[in-house]
Amino acid sequence: MRIGALPVGFCISAFALSISNAIADETFSPEQMDFFEQKIRPVLVKHCYECHSIEADKSKGDLLLDSREALLRGGKEGPAIVPFEPDKSLLIKAIRYLDEDTTMPPEKKGGKLPDAVIADFEQWVKMGAPDPRKEQAKTIKSYDSEKAKSWWSYQPLKKVTVPATKGDQWSVSSIDRFVYQEMQEHGVKPVENAEKATLLRRVFLDLVGFQPSVEYLNRYLTSNDPKELEKMIDLMLSSRYFGERWGRHWLDVARYAETTGRDVNVTMPEAWRYRDYVINSFNTDKPFDQFIREQIAGDLITANDPKDRTENLIATGFLAVGPKGINEMKPRQFALDQADEQIDTVTRAFLGTTVSCARCHDHKFDPITQKDYTAIAGIFLSTDTHYGTAGGVAGRNSGKLIDAPASSGLTTIAKSITPQALENKKAELKKLQVEQTEAFAARRRGEEGTMNNGFDMARIVTQVKQLEVEIASYNPDGTAKARIMGVLDKPVKSETASRMGNGGFGGSNFARRFSSGFETIVDSPLFARGDIDKEEGKVPRGLPEFLSAGKKASIPTGTSGRLELAEWIASTENTLAARVIVNRVWSLLFGRGLVESVDNFGASGTTPSHPELLDHLAQQFIADGWSVKKLIKRIMLSRVYQLDSSHNEANHKIDPDNKWLWRFNAQRLDAEAIRDCMLTASGLMDLKPQTGSLIASAGDGLVGGFRMMAIREDEISSFNSNFRSVYLPIARNVEPEILSVFDFAEPSMVSGVRDTTIVPPQALFMMNSKFVEEQAKALAQRVMTQSGFEKRFSLACRLVWSREPTKAEAAAAKGIDRNDLASWTSICRALYASADFQFIN
Repeated sequence: MRIGALPVGFCISAFALSISNAIADETFSPEQMDFFEQKIRPVLVKHCYECHSIEADKSKGDLLLDSREALLRGGKEGPAIVPFEPDKSLLIKAIRYLDEDTTMPPEKKGGKLPDAVIADFEQWVKMGAPDPRKEQAKTIKSYDSEKAKSWWSYQPLKKVTVPATKGDQWSVSSIDRFVYQEMQEHGVKPVENAEKATLLRRVFLDLVGFQPSVEYLNRYLTSNDPKELEKMIDLMLSSRYFGERWGRHWLDVARYAETTGRDVNVTMPEAWRYRDYVINSFNTDKPFDQFIREQIAGDLITANDPKDRTENLIATGFLAVGPKGINEMKPRQFALDQADEQIDTVTRAFLGTTVSCARCHDHKFDPITQKDYTAIAGIFLSTDTHYGTAGGVAGRNSGKLIDAPASSGLTTIAKSITPQALENKKAELKKLQVEQTEAFAARRRGEEGTMNNGFDMARIVTQVKQLEVEIASYNPDGTAKARIMGVLDKPVKSETASRMGNGGFGGSNFARRFSSGFETIVDSPLFARGDIDKEEGKVPRGLPEFLSAGKKASIPTGTSGRLELAEWIASTENTLAARVIVNRVWSLLFGRGLVESVDNFGASGTTPSHPELLDHLAQQFIADGWSVKKLIKRIMLSRVYQLDSSHNEANHKIDPDNKWLWRFNAQRLDAEAIRDCMLTASGLMDLKPQTGSLIASAGDGLVGGFRMMAIREDEISSFNSNFRSVYLPIARNVEPEILSVFDFAEPSMVSGVRDTTIVPPQALFMMNSKFVEEQAKALAQRVMTQSGFEKRFSLACRLVWSREPTKAEAAAAKGIDRNDLASWTSICRALYASADFQFIN
């Protein structure tokens, strides 16, 4: 079936018939709900419930903040939030401290929230304020711990027997037998197989992210070899384009971006190395258990040579590329927030478990205690994160980079300078450092003067930090160093920690102001309700007690424990890791996972539609050496993957959501595939891999800032080129236009599934975008080399849709053909705007 190939004349308006409205139906994705649980609820509980909840003695201003309904209703001043519009939301205005009469929390209750927390609230409102809390719930009910422990995902992989369904002549694989058994039990019948052209296009889009060439299409359609599809799959799996497609999927999960985001957006110029590591890992079919170990603890894995050591260090960029509130004024808060972000990413990406929900209290749904969280927190607090930026205002929370081994052969994109130019920079730094010292001394003496002005102080400190970072990027001869973004273990001892008394503050005001208290390998204190000023004793570094089935991690005294954590996660004894990645692959191929909440296998997530199939695939995956390519091929060769997407009314009445997989789920292409497919059809695609990125070339500095600006926001949003979309600049808070219009993943959180909308701005983009105009014109020029309308339109449809046109489509196009470039450009633009192009059928 085709999802309504929009007739060539004039299909664009029909493209926007279905419009999602989150305000009307109040439906939010699991990822959005997780954002609320991790970033918003703990802050509300800690800072707001005392005065603004149903349990407060008296609600101030008649404002309640303990349910979504109450937030939307507001108090005496009106609604506390306006979904999607933070600037119109009173709650956001209050926490921004814009009006001294309505500031929240008040000074006597702790004062203004950190900038990073305010940024989280702004992002939450922009999402539409996802919030599962109901008004009638006065308190959160405690869960039954024993029942929570019996949740399906925490049980060992079951050894299952492949069904032998009576009369099953449909199945061609073990996957099909599991699926067919469920179909029979629920009274649905599979539709027919997809047409060959539709199936080949599906395979190409899934494996490499662009449609088959006319030559491949003709080869497949004319072949009588029953193994021709398998040969095509093998060909695409072995191409380097596979890693670019599937690497991008993992970058969604890894919340990859090249800027810090949050309170101030600063570039991280070496992030691209992690991107390339991921692409290469998928191309080489690196065993996924090894992929896990390298990303969590590559720096602690014994390497064979400097090249391997370098690759392992780059892999740990997984822990370094996350968002950072680098303007956070409290170093201790910054360290704890960074560790929390790393815990959240590791546990959601590899375990599908929201461990970070236990930061302030025992998990409300899963058997994870605050003590479990604290045991893992010590591991990441003992980890030194090297993200590479001069920091925020006044160089706050700057991050160094790791120098690559001299014999690593690592490519650099930074330009070298002459030795004299380097000496000049050093002299300039010394001069600024003298000014800085004098300025600080004057401030301590209470003297008035230009350098006491807050702006000037921030300026000079920032310039000093900027120059320090810049000079550190050169070798003594002025050549650029090859540097890496990643993590290392912290030292066992440090001078600062000794002054503070073995990792604590020891009452030192100086230490509290300039040190996190976590400069060395250290166990984390348990903080009462997440309050960093209320310690309740330290918890030894270790694994979450229940999830690890009581397995104790023997963590050597002088190490963080990341290697032991990585070994446990990648172990076959772990009930979650193999299930989670198998489900991620299934979701990417079918548009929905066997477990629909792909990032959440906990009790607040969904149960699997085919639990035995999931365990069967997970066991095969492990037996195959954790090979992602073998898993993908096995699924693609199943009959259920090759089904048509056509409608069947009888099946639909029984199973409208297609839970039992009686047809293929048609899916809208993601932004990268839409862009790459246009470039492929037009013939303008540059398939050469790119070194670095626009942001990497810009170097260290602010995005769109007025001081020390590295790159303007409009340079990113308007950026275009003809290379593959995976190499586009990825910044937090601003994206290339085509990515933002077509639902690019939020790069500040783990995103196993992207939201998909069909809204008017997308149709307007296809109508008005200069990029689309260029691709349509190039495609028109390409097809006009053919003689006659029929040959031209046939070629255009095969290039864009991977099929021949219907008579009705040909007639509609012929009606506007004037045998000139302008009319053929219009025809080609309409093909790009059609549903047949923008959907995988």
